[in-house]
Amino acid sequence: MKSSGSTSEQSRIYNERIILQLVRQTPGVSRSHIAQQTGLSAQTISVITSSLLERDLLKIDGKVRGRRGQPSVQLSLNHQGAYGLGINVDRDRISAALLDFSGHCVVSLEQQVSFPTEQMAKEIAQTLLSEVKVRLQGDWAKVQGVGLAKPDYMDAWLDSLVTDAEQRSDLAGLQAELTYWQSSAFETWLSEQTGLPCYTENDAVAAATSELLFVSTAPRKHFFYLFVSIACGGSVVADGECYAGAHGKAGSFGLIPTATGKHGRWILEALSVSSLKRYFALHALAWPEFAGDWQQHECRQMIEQWSQEVAFEIQPALSAVIALYDPEAIVIGGRLPNVVQSLLIDAVQKTLAQQSVLPVPDICPAHADDAAVTLGAAVLPLYETFAPQRELLLLASSQSAKQSL
Repeated sequence: MKSSGSTSEQSRIYNERIILQLVRQTPGVSRSHIAQQTGLSAQTISVITSSLLERDLLKIDGKVRGRRGQPSVQLSLNHQGAYGLGINVDRDRISAALLDFSGHCVVSLEQQVSFPTEQMAKEIAQTLLSEVKVRLQGDWAKVQGVGLAKPDYMDAWLDSLVTDAEQRSDLAGLQAELTYWQSSAFETWLSEQTGLPCYTENDAVAAATSELLFVSTAPRKHFFYLFVSIACGGSVVADGECYAGAHGKAGSFGLIPTATGKHGRWILEALSVSSLKRYFALHALAWPEFAGDWQQHECRQMIEQWSQEVAFEIQPALSAVIALYDPEAIVIGGRLPNVVQSLLIDAVQKTLAQQSVLPVPDICPAHADDAAVTLGAAVLPLYETFAPQRELLLLASSQSAKQSL
């Protein structure tokens, strides 16, 4: 399928990003191949690629001699041409990742923390930023921005999500401190500390972005991403892009009520690591400390029971997703241990098959590991700066129409 290009002057940035995307997808591509795929003129491609070479975003890999004329130049991304920095503030950790222009992770850092307050988050983020700057040295100027991924409603549902005994003893005090996350103050602080623009998404959207960009096989273009962590959320991917909706809240799966309320009134309470921890404690079973412990018979039996109960609680909501959206797949990712994720997928598949009138789409695990959110956050500044978003072309067309009036 050909990418859509435009030869209008107002769409120069869009055309530039179309070319960058094509070079990303086809390393070593020639200018003539770019022309075939985009419909742009040879002159437009020559001007844009020359500019991208001068800015070190592209590099020449070599030349290929064709049947006639001068040999064709092979173009590829310059991996060190730009960087994206991502920070994920979650309810139980703060992590950072630095991606180069090709999407390769250069630096990955993480620190465990339980429900981070403002001071705690700033201290950890400052340490992570310092380490990244030391690693990059002079290339820090090539960082395009900071992507921030964090859960919505950090200060809500604490009675269900907080499992630490000490924190549970003062939930009111903790809630008061966590109201900081209702504002955009941390994003502003990150921009001030780095001198860079800050792009923010919730954790489910960031994880879905990772799924879109880092799948080695042909990526799906229509899927629902179900992100399970200390709480859970979702993201709708339509036509290869995360769909935000009218107010940026599309895919808020966790805010749908559960079927019976057995594991919490809301799905974000029932389908979560916190829910599983509560289930283990209720049945007097110790939380596994080592990877091998999850495979023990008693532990697997407990996980199977929890998975079946939770699958029943979320089935009506998933059936609604299938009916309204008709996705190719429902992708489940996040922070669940592998054995839990596998047993949950089996339970969801069986429950939907029994209850759903419509055909059940593929229910599958996410390709990325639990670092997906942080990687997705690091992609945000690169995406905002270099991806051929439709809005750019629409904006250019709008501006052109106004100029002609």
